[in-house]
Amino acid sequence: MAFFRSVSLMALALTLAACGKGEKDANLAALDAQLGGLEEHYAQTLLSKEAAEQRSATLKVDLAAQQIKVETLRAQAAAFARASFQTAGVDTTTRLFTSGDPDSFLQQVSTAAKVDENINQVLQRFQAEQANLDDLTRASDAEIANASAAIKQMDDLRSQAKVKTAEQQGILDQLTTEQKAAVGESAGGGASTTAAAAAGSPAAVQQAVAYVLNHVGDAYVWGAAGPSAFDCSGLMVAAYRTAGISIQHSALGLSGTGRSVAKADLQPGDLVFWYSPVHHVGMYVGNGMMVHARNVRVGVVEQSVASYISAGAPYSGAVRIVG
Repeated sequence: MAFFRSVSLMALALTLAACGKGEKDANLAALDAQLGGLEEHYAQTLLSKEAAEQRSATLKVDLAAQQIKVETLRAQAAAFARASFQTAGVDTTTRLFTSGDPDSFLQQVSTAAKVDENINQVLQRFQAEQANLDDLTRASDAEIANASAAIKQMDDLRSQAKVKTAEQQGILDQLTTEQKAAVGESAGGGASTTAAAAAGSPAAVQQAVAYVLNHVGDAYVWGAAGPSAFDCSGLMVAAYRTAGISIQHSALGLSGTGRSVAKADLQPGDLVFWYSPVHHVGMYVGNGMMVHARNVRVGVVEQSVASYISAGAPYSGAVRIVG
């Protein structure tokens, strides 16, 4: 009787342990999803910052050219003002008799209206160009402010990610050695593949596939696109960059590029997307496998598409960049 009671208690303990592990796995998957959302938000903010900095750099060049234009007109206007001041209060007749060259002076008088017109034109141009300079200055200041705000937002997102990562580590610290091993296996899984799976694909695809396979095991770092650390979209950017193809450093942005393909029609080099809204991307490498920068915990891994779905990541589509 004691034996059966012991067996029953053992079964109950195993059941409770299994339930506890299942809950922890679910929590880890939920935290992965949250971190993925923060990563995509970071990627979008990084793009905004880079765009603001680029616009600011362009405006800086325009500002310099506009400043030269305004200063040139300012000098012309000042010269006209000095000339006008020097002859102020002296009537035309007096200037005629005191001129050393009456014929030349009379010619100047005959063109006085034209001179006045030129003065007015210079002043009007100066005012217009000064207004343009003011507009460019305000635009430049706004872009600098945009870049600064984006940098602050990126810092905030990194702080949030540290909190979520610490929560993940807290869950992992509660697991047994066997459970940790199981979590490690779920982070990868499936048979290893090679670039041979991409044989027959366009050269650019073969280059991109070989790149991601060669970087399995590298670290996961937000905003990174190589050479030895990546975030999910950064790995895709680096892979296709080696093939001479420029793509966007954003999972959401990439999901709207290329040609949409069904999961049943996946080919090596296709980008596969996860979650809704999209905030994670990997590269299909053939034989049901993909390579992706999964998270800070495991870095760049090769695993089956099916195992990632089983781990709780919802599949949201794929695109073909080449072919």
